[in-house]
Amino acid sequence: MKKLTSAIIFALLAIYISNTPAYSKMSKETLQNKSITHINAFFPRVDGSFVGDPMPVYNEGEFDIFYLNDVRGGSDLGVHAIHLLSTTDLYHYQNHSEVIPYVNNVNDPELLLGTGSIIKVGDTWHAWYTAHNENVFPVESIMHATSKDRLHWVKHPQDTILPGDNYRGNDFRDPHVVWVAEKKEYWMLITTRSNGRGVIARYSSTDLKNWEDRGVFFDNDTLTSNSNLECPMLIFFNGRWYLSFSDQWPLRLTQYRVADNPEGPWRKLGNYAVDGAGFYAGKLAIKDDRLFIFGWIPTKAGNSDQGNIDWAGNLVVHELIADKDGQLKSVIPQELQGVINDNPGSVRSLQPVKTLKTATQFGPLQSYVYPPLPKRGELTATVDIPSAGMIMSFGLTDDHISDSTLNVVFNKTKGKIYFFNSPLTSIHRANAESWMDVPMGEKIELHILIQDSMAVFYINNTAAFSTRMYSMPGKPWSISLPQSDSFHATLKIQEMK
Repeated sequence: MKKLTSAIIFALLAIYISNTPAYSKMSKETLQNKSITHINAFFPRVDGSFVGDPMPVYNEGEFDIFYLNDVRGGSDLGVHAIHLLSTTDLYHYQNHSEVIPYVNNVNDPELLLGTGSIIKVGDTWHAWYTAHNENVFPVESIMHATSKDRLHWVKHPQDTILPGDNYRGNDFRDPHVVWVAEKKEYWMLITTRSNGRGVIARYSSTDLKNWEDRGVFFDNDTLTSNSNLECPMLIFFNGRWYLSFSDQWPLRLTQYRVADNPEGPWRKLGNYAVDGAGFYAGKLAIKDDRLFIFGWIPTKAGNSDQGNIDWAGNLVVHELIADKDGQLKSVIPQELQGVINDNPGSVRSLQPVKTLKTATQFGPLQSYVYPPLPKRGELTATVDIPSAGMIMSFGLTDDHISDSTLNVVFNKTKGKIYFFNSPLTSIHRANAESWMDVPMGEKIELHILIQDSMAVFYINNTAAFSTRMYSMPGKPWSISLPQSDSFHATLKIQEMK
């Protein structure tokens, strides 16, 4: 009888260890976060924290956006608990706050949580995510948790996946799990390194418990083959398979590849990015046969335009439209445009308050200066560009257009848009902070979403271009064209109330 009792106790202890509720003592920052229940914003974040690496899921009429919550200078040793925002219209968000915590112990693999993916199978939610701790080896591993309501999670440490000898233990993260119907199995894509190259590995499973390493799924075809391919994702949309990822360096673009079947081969189309470098870690979600991508606009150190780019920032969402060749176009989501159109805030036409002549090294410009933009709103503009292109300069001081350091350049000749964080007079010898390929005709049609220090440009219903400009709020801005061009523009601002 004593032996039987011991066996029962041991079995119960094993069950407890292997099925651990996702709970830890909440920090003061988490308690403050939980007190904020709703956010209305184009680009949301909860006060006191920042959005990193979203993991979106569309479920029963709403988007559930799980993400890594970034608290800077917090009271805990651990960082990046997984939090949840939900929304039906991509403007009004409910904050569910922390759902999967880190473990606030310097010797625990889950001291820092990293990106993963969430899927619902039957009535059970499954989360696979990254555990990261530089005090243990391997530094990174893949963890599993389940939930019945997506808010309360049980961790399953017995399901942990460790990197094999063929992968680098310091880079083994960002698991993405997808059901591949034609193969009748689940695939897990993992960001890792093999033979000095950044690659995406693939594991497969039929029961979501036992995973087989299938080797390298996608080898690096980016500008720098040793770059890590972060936040990979595989999704079937509009009759094609799409593989997305963000190159960790040097371009830091959320990219995609296209294939006719899930194994590939993968095609790199002419315009393979969904936004510029002002948008990172984009992950895809499908709603009613429509495709969306969720990423973040980074902040900068010291809230300064000259500061270093931080990790994490504000959530941003684009809708993606596929053309006949499978190339994706980034546009304002219909839901968000509907909120803007229905908003009772003022709508007014914009006229320049003055016209200035600006001398630059690349030719004389005529600049049209406009009053400050509202704190939050949509700027729509149609501008004729007869010759080389145009420049939009923000954060103007007095009439010194040539000294403007925030310049969005539409280069019609090269078919590119650039964001320069350097004076207008010297951008010809400066490196752009971000850029994108955008073919342009005789007109540029813009929808620009403005919120505080952020401006996201939607260009010709084709491309999105996200920027962070701390000197923009409360200051005039301008449009400049070559002096030989006549100026024809229609501008309107819809302020959000």
